[in-house]
Amino acid sequence: MNRSGALVRFGLTIGSVAVAVVLGACARSGGTPPASIVVVTSTVPATTSAATSPNVTETTQPAPITTVTTEPEVLVPLADIDLDVELVADGFRQPILATARAGDGRLFVVDQPGVVYALDLGTGSTTVVLDIADEVLFSGEQGLLGVAFDPADVDRMVVHYSARDGSTTIVEYRLDVAGVADPGSRTEILALGQPASNHNGGMVEFGPDGLLFVALGDGGGANDQFDNGQDPTTLLGTILRLDLDAGDPYGIPADNPFADGVGGAPEVWAWGLRNPWRFSFDGTDLWVGDVGQAAWEEIDLLDATQPGTNAGWPLLEGTHCFRFEPCDRDPFAGPVFEYFHDGGRCSVTGGVVYRGSAIPALIGTYLFGDYCSGEVWGLRTDPAETRIFTDPNDVFLPSLGPLTSFGVGPGGEVYLLQSIGLVWRLVGA
Repeated sequence: MNRSGALVRFGLTIGSVAVAVVLGACARSGGTPPASIVVVTSTVPATTSAATSPNVTETTQPAPITTVTTEPEVLVPLADIDLDVELVADGFRQPILATARAGDGRLFVVDQPGVVYALDLGTGSTTVVLDIADEVLFSGEQGLLGVAFDPADVDRMVVHYSARDGSTTIVEYRLDVAGVADPGSRTEILALGQPASNHNGGMVEFGPDGLLFVALGDGGGANDQFDNGQDPTTLLGTILRLDLDAGDPYGIPADNPFADGVGGAPEVWAWGLRNPWRFSFDGTDLWVGDVGQAAWEEIDLLDATQPGTNAGWPLLEGTHCFRFEPCDRDPFAGPVFEYFHDGGRCSVTGGVVYRGSAIPALIGTYLFGDYCSGEVWGLRTDPAETRIFTDPNDVFLPSLGPLTSFGVGPGGEVYLLQSIGLVWRLVGA
């Protein structure tokens, strides 16, 4: 796809920001943690004196805490929407997720080495909510990868991380009255050995049914060498669905496709995934960014009320035959969008649907990007809900890389995170 025109249209101030980011990345090589987290009001990160824990020196007020749930009556073409970003915080080691907690106005930032911070967007103060760095293996794709707050039980926090032996570990904590995790409340939900260090998935989220969804990669290596993708008897290469209130440590929802254990693992809700790097719910729509192998990246759209989806890996990479040629595509749920590894693109970063109030024209648009190129695109269904998607030939933001994750904060505003320590808020240009 030719995006040369879009790069000019959406350049705005992003070009100067990208230069500062590259220089910062060189200074942080080797994994040395920065001295502090800095919240700034311009596109140039401020400097602060060294500190033993992250702190904030300046802040801007967040958007009003109201969430718009319906699309605008008149849809503005995506190509006509100009977006920009403002830097919210700098100084994390490798931020990998931003999320919100019901009734809590703070933005929770997950740092891959093993720390969860709460950033007060009004006062600029930060709090360490959880520090399990001593338990986490932080290396490459491993680390503290996901955090979810239960909207029905706001003091429940679930974390997904790589333990010191490399195994995937899902743990629950209780938060105290100050909104900080109680170490003594740790309850292990799941521990799963990993045959390789990559393709860990990492997302955890409570679905619209109140159940916990967990994303796991195919076990790593290359070419699905462990043959997990099409094997629903394993938990690898799947999205799991667990009921934390119906068993110890969890119960199996009765409508999981293999709830009786026949033909697959009872925990499995969907399978045939390679490395689902970030999924998100928008009502009963479940958007999944599944990282491809050699050529194609894909966005899948699943119905959260319909268990049993097989996404096709490793028989398919996107819509393309991977393991055998020719191949039968009919049994598999195809992606709603895919893109090729050109223009410096390498790995999809699954995103979120915008439901904030600061950018009305963007409401109902699914935002996602590419880790290597740092480009950000938008997709949305047509108003008639016929599942026809716009082709994102225009890039919203052309060079905000390396892009590790999207997140939704208080009020439904969208945040973008970079592995070089930066957290941005999406704003209108």
